[in-house]
Amino acid sequence: MSQTTLLQPTPIQKVLGRLSLRLKLMLGYAIVFALTVLLGGAGVYYAAERALTASLDTTLRETASVAQASIDQHEDEEGKGKALEKADFNSELKPSGDLSIELLASTGNILARAGKLEDTSDSVYPTTPGFSTEDSRRVLTLRVDDLYLRVSRPTDTLLGFLETLAQLLLVGSVFMIAVACGAGYWLAHRALKPVDAVARTAESIAARGDYAERVPQTPGTDEMARLTRTVNLMLDGLAGTIEREKDFARTAAHELRTPLTVLRGRLDLTLERPREAAEYHKALLGMVGRVEALTALTEGLLALARTDAPNELEEVELAGIAAQVAESCEDMARAGGQHIRLNLEPTWVRAEGEGVQRAVRNLLENALKYGSGQEVVLKVSAQEIQVISGGLGPDPAQWPRLLQPFERGAGVQGVSGSGLGLALVSALARRWDARLVPEWGEGTFSVALAFPIADPRPESLLVC
Repeated sequence: MSQTTLLQPTPIQKVLGRLSLRLKLMLGYAIVFALTVLLGGAGVYYAAERALTASLDTTLRETASVAQASIDQHEDEEGKGKALEKADFNSELKPSGDLSIELLASTGNILARAGKLEDTSDSVYPTTPGFSTEDSRRVLTLRVDDLYLRVSRPTDTLLGFLETLAQLLLVGSVFMIAVACGAGYWLAHRALKPVDAVARTAESIAARGDYAERVPQTPGTDEMARLTRTVNLMLDGLAGTIEREKDFARTAAHELRTPLTVLRGRLDLTLERPREAAEYHKALLGMVGRVEALTALTEGLLALARTDAPNELEEVELAGIAAQVAESCEDMARAGGQHIRLNLEPTWVRAEGEGVQRAVRNLLENALKYGSGQEVVLKVSAQEIQVISGGLGPDPAQWPRLLQPFERGAGVQGVSGSGLGLALVSALARRWDARLVPEWGEGTFSVALAFPIADPRPESLLVC
């Protein structure tokens, strides 16, 4: 069976899918409320029926007790005992209301009766002791010696009351369910109004591209207030990201246009007239440097753009990375008549290995290019990498500006660079919750990349 077949909606799901969320909530609330009301009504009806039947049984039992004391049994004609067929009630027995009392022989035939009389002298009644319901009458049958006492009362009144009660419960239930449906829809409408506002705002932003629009803030601290506040914070974040990307794109286009214009000019100049092969070779060699600068700028832009991606932190050993980067920069240092002195202590941080390597390289290359003196110190200690170079360093007041892309310090226009190195280090530091700390000393300038203090390393990563 294919995945598409498994995901086919059922007919009920299709019907529910056409309903609004308000109607779905109202229906769910109405179903639960209706079940509760119907179960409650059934419980009330059952309790009333039980209570009324118990009251009727009590009346029958009390009447039977009085009737039992009113039975007269006469002697037979020979005076040798009591004649059961002559048993009767005495004249003091006068049952009230619609009660009926019969004295029965063991065969069920009536020997005597009192109370509301009916023409049933030929009737034969069952003589099973206990309570029973016969022909809309509640009956209590008791055995008295060899006779049976039968006390009964019609159940018309009880059934009439129960029928009226059932009608009232049914009408009341329907009314309450209807009111509950209306109240449920009103509550759902009130609760979902902020959701409608969020949907309308999202549709407006998608249609017009106006990301400055915001959702009306719901007052209070409930779920809807948190929803609207969170959506607005998300829109603020998206607006900031879009603005940064726009600025980045404008600046990148500007920075790329200058070397491309220069490269295009050299190409036009080279192709302006036929030249000797040696001249073409010289011109192409001159363009190679420009192409390499463009390649470095493009790589820097890509690295800076990747800093917005979700980070994947891992355990990183700083001293090992610092040693590798220093070794790769040895040629650059020798070309400038400098050397790199290492002062390394093993330390572990939570960061990204490739990003740390790039950050250390950028800091070290900046120190070699812009520092004075013959020595650059690369120091690694507890959760920190520090690069120390000679010279006064940049103007402290200009430091925040230098952390922005394509910003360079004063007086360094003669030094090759794109102005992306320090901005990239700053962006990487933010990804790791690290701090980029400059420090101006007596004839020295240092930049430290300080990582947050990490938890103790897991035993699995400890070097034996």
